[in-house]
Amino acid sequence: MLIALPVRRDYGPGFRLRGVCCGESQDFPEYSRPDIALASLVAPDGIPPTEVFAKMRTWSRNKPDLASWLYERRCEHGEALQLVIWDETGYGIPWELFWLKPPPGSPYRSGWLGGLVTVTRWLTVNAAWPVVRDYSSPHTCEGPVAAYIADDMRHDDALLRQFASEPIAGIRSLPKALAAGGPLGMVYVACHGKFGFGEDDCSLDDVPLVMLEGGSDFDRLASAATFVFLNACHSGQLLAEEGEYADQTQRGFSEVFLRSGAAGVLATSGAIGDEEAHQVADELLRLLRARPKTPVAVALRELRSSVAHLSPDDLFDAEASEEQRALLPLLYRFMYVYYGSPRTVVSLTLREERT
Repeated sequence: MLIALPVRRDYGPGFRLRGVCCGESQDFPEYSRPDIALASLVAPDGIPPTEVFAKMRTWSRNKPDLASWLYERRCEHGEALQLVIWDETGYGIPWELFWLKPPPGSPYRSGWLGGLVTVTRWLTVNAAWPVVRDYSSPHTCEGPVAAYIADDMRHDDALLRQFASEPIAGIRSLPKALAAGGPLGMVYVACHGKFGFGEDDCSLDDVPLVMLEGGSDFDRLASAATFVFLNACHSGQLLAEEGEYADQTQRGFSEVFLRSGAAGVLATSGAIGDEEAHQVADELLRLLRARPKTPVAVALRELRSSVAHLSPDDLFDAEASEEQRALLPLLYRFMYVYYGSPRTVVSLTLREERT
């Protein structure tokens, strides 16, 4: 586990890290708050993908202690390494794009953390009752799919055609659909998302976060392990400022579903192109159906692995806009963040199996 905690200082905000593995811990020096949230970097007015990769490699290079600790964990556990990042900073740090460079002569290759290692996220979930599932235990999500798909994303219907599914007529019907009923293997939401400075400014379609957070009881998620896939822009971002509640709690759609008992939530840390979002969902669901014992976190790592080795040295010639656009689908795969246990697997009921 890598724990990131905010630090308030007179000269500006920062954060500190603690790594924990096999009963031993290591503390790292304090770092200043970086301005590298992918929601800002990968935006219509942001920077080209090649510059995003270059910035992340530069930021990573200045944290040799962390790089050494991560390398030691890889040497100790190999391909079996599972890294849980518990980030309480609210800074939007894209840990999945931390650049790992092994020492000379190492058998391990360089690459981006999220494409080389099974990485999951966690955060403090404030729940009065014990329905929150453990972030490290194995969970199996079995059953049909409950799905809300926005009208302009109806091409996603084809992704779920093979599974027993319960369509949700509109986003405002989501709370009622998840309030009571039988076990669900997955909740799938495909719509537009928005992120702002407060709960009223963050929304899935036209439903603001404040309505889902303060007025919804997704009791259906507490009865059995359920995987929630929020395929919507900004659905994985978190509000972390004290704001009107003055409680320093991180808020977001991921936290709402985890607090209700979801076994894992896959969401996005910024704006994703509609076609690319459809492609990621297609590849992920195909992989999970073909290999039902593969954890979601492992499947996500495999989707990223095609770009895990790329460094700015490989991208100097990608100057034309067409070449930059070709890199976006690869970069988008690192913008999907997964909250939950690295041992959560999904076994959805097939349509012909349902009685």
